[in-house]
Amino acid sequence: MKQPLSDVPSDYILLKGDASSRTYYRGRGHILVRYPLDAGESFDNYVFWTKRYLAGGICVPEILNKDRGRMEMKLEDWGDIDGVSWFQQLETRREKVKFVQSVYRLIPLIRSLEQESPGEPGKRIDVEFELDFFLKHTGDTIFNGRDIAWLMRLCDEIVRILQGGDWKLAHRDYHFRNILVRNGKICVIDFQDTRQAPEFYDHVSLLFDNYLDLAKIVSEVEPNRDYPAMRWAALQRNLKALGTFSWFGYKQGKTWFRESIPLAMCHVASHLHTLGLNAEAKMWRKLMESVLSEGKCE
Repeated sequence: MKQPLSDVPSDYILLKGDASSRTYYRGRGHILVRYPLDAGESFDNYVFWTKRYLAGGICVPEILNKDRGRMEMKLEDWGDIDGVSWFQQLETRREKVKFVQSVYRLIPLIRSLEQESPGEPGKRIDVEFELDFFLKHTGDTIFNGRDIAWLMRLCDEIVRILQGGDWKLAHRDYHFRNILVRNGKICVIDFQDTRQAPEFYDHVSLLFDNYLDLAKIVSEVEPNRDYPAMRWAALQRNLKALGTFSWFGYKQGKTWFRESIPLAMCHVASHLHTLGLNAEAKMWRKLMESVLSEGKCE
């Protein structure tokens, strides 16, 4: 159920928003966030994890005011410069590497946060659900009825491998659009779904970001980027992202999400090659060439 918008002050500016059903407005010195009326768990999680992140020494926007009844809160305004914009305006390679390393080094701090959530203790990411979401929403959009039975089998293998590995606390959506920068200081956002995830989930979300291509510097940030456990996690993460881009880009009218599909597909090709999945890599390349040649990502 959507929040009514008629009572938003006329001088508030509607912001672009993110991959969620929340609505954002800029007021004077703060950001007003409106949650759907049935999103109480998400609201409570945001409040809970704000306290945990700040206590753990990680900068996040402070909650200035909250109203659970109206399902809205006012947050500290960190401006519009996200990690992608900041990275792109840096002039030297050294500056770019240093910035990425500074964001990457926050991952151990996230891992060390108290892990009990306000709902289910030790709640885990559902990697199987995420891949099912990918198959469902790419199948009738960017893949448009093409034979992807082999992808279904690959997803089963990814789930088996990841569920049998180590799991750690993770931000869950740790990429450069969820980093804000003000006066050179880093602030983390969109952390309300922090939960247990495959060990390298946050690492690969950043190293193989779908919004920012770090191919030229990634080896300087993480020399072990080709470690199999990292690549399996990255494969799952980038496939999951393709499902999100298809859902929002083609089914929810947020067409700008389509722009990130080509890079995500290139990441998947790289992971398959690095993992030695040669047959799958060949089929993926053929699929990717077909999708991109039809302009599906424009």
